[in-house]
Amino acid sequence: MKNFPWIDEKISSIDLSSLSHALIIEGQEGVGKNKVCQYLINCLLNEKNSNNLIKNNSHPDLFCINNETLISYFQREDKNKLKNNTKKIPVAFIREAIDFTMLKSGLSKNKILFIDGAENLTISSQNALLKTLEEPPQNTYIIIQSNRFKCLNQTIYSRCQLIHFNNILQDDLYSWAEDVLQNKNDKFVIPSYMTPKKVSQLIEDGSFENLRLLSNYLDSLFNKGIDGKVINDIIDLNIEFNEKLNYIIDFTLSISKKGSSNIHPVRLSDFIEELSNFRENLFKINSLNQRYVLNHFLLKIPS
Repeated sequence: MKNFPWIDEKISSIDLSSLSHALIIEGQEGVGKNKVCQYLINCLLNEKNSNNLIKNNSHPDLFCINNETLISYFQREDKNKLKNNTKKIPVAFIREAIDFTMLKSGLSKNKILFIDGAENLTISSQNALLKTLEEPPQNTYIIIQSNRFKCLNQTIYSRCQLIHFNNILQDDLYSWAEDVLQNKNDKFVIPSYMTPKKVSQLIEDGSFENLRLLSNYLDSLFNKGIDGKVINDIIDLNIEFNEKLNYIIDFTLSISKKGSSNIHPVRLSDFIEELSNFRENLFKINSLNQRYVLNHFLLKIPS
């Protein structure tokens, strides 16, 4: 899959000779921030044969805190939290990471602590990390990746070099999509909430075709009227229920904004509001007949 052009631009703007020993790379999830993190890790641990060690998370001078290592930590230390599927990064795990930074490097000149998903750091974890950021050990780099803007202690930001990713504009996403899709017009199938990473995954595993079919089916229902076969085709599509619901709302919003439909704007707005209210209250529903719900709402598409 072709690299994201905005990632190439971001990488080319990084001056490794003046790199801070602590960095925060933040932005919307799915825009490719981890590609920048991986680039930095590979550059800083650039000895021979390091790439495979880094890829397998077995490099002796790299300490990763991510979903995989967090699960391993809870398996070892607190299986109750593992059962509860917590994503919070506990202070004890951060202390382990800090102890690692105090050790001598084993293979490379540098050591790296990489925290992926720093929005999950607890307040105690952030406070523990702050002490190390204030006095980082020699030849140690701390790379912090966050999927939320300004979610950390302000003092942490003051101790780090910030690499900030703006949200991807729709036009930039479309421009990139034209180069990776077989049919350039399929870029209009991509919903406004979908990230480049997700689009890439759908293309790579062949699931993008399902998205294109969903778009075509909805276009038929909105422009040609209700059709039971088309509704059944949507229900049978191999797309998760929540994803279908999100897509229907986004599709209707797009029609409403463009003003390209013969359907009265008020009726479109009422339909969007009803769907959105249902989505917001989904967590309150104990059991749900997904086929019935989709059929119910698709039959209510205004004409």
